[in-house]
Amino acid sequence: MSGLHSIVVFCHDPYVMAPFWSAALGLQPVEEDADKLASRSLGHLESVLLHGEGHPQVWVTPVEALDPPGNRLHVDVSGGPDLVRQLGQLGGRHVRDEQRWTVVSDPEGNQLCVVPGGSPGA
Repeated sequence: MSGLHSIVVFCHDPYVMAPFWSAALGLQPVEEDADKLASRSLGHLESVLLHGEGHPQVWVTPVEALDPPGNRLHVDVSGGPDLVRQLGQLGGRHVRDEQRWTVVSDPEGNQLCVVPGGSPGA
């Protein structure tokens, strides 16, 4: 079964973007990330995880360059190989396999990840 697992917001400055998206979505950073935001001690290109009961995860992820260019918001969906095949039949394209997910592009080149198992927001 597929469903929304998480949303990734690509950015240049997580110290600005994480508080913005936290307020906009009513989600809080996980404790470790909140501490790192407060002390400005995030590692180079380290993501911030925003979460809330019953909501999909939101990752605020710094990048040096967008891949593909213009792809600032990115969704992760729960699913597996069957969903990857179905998306391919609907005009999507398999981009690459990562250790814990598969990257797929939609018919216009916007990328998403298919994350195995789990339920939305888990």
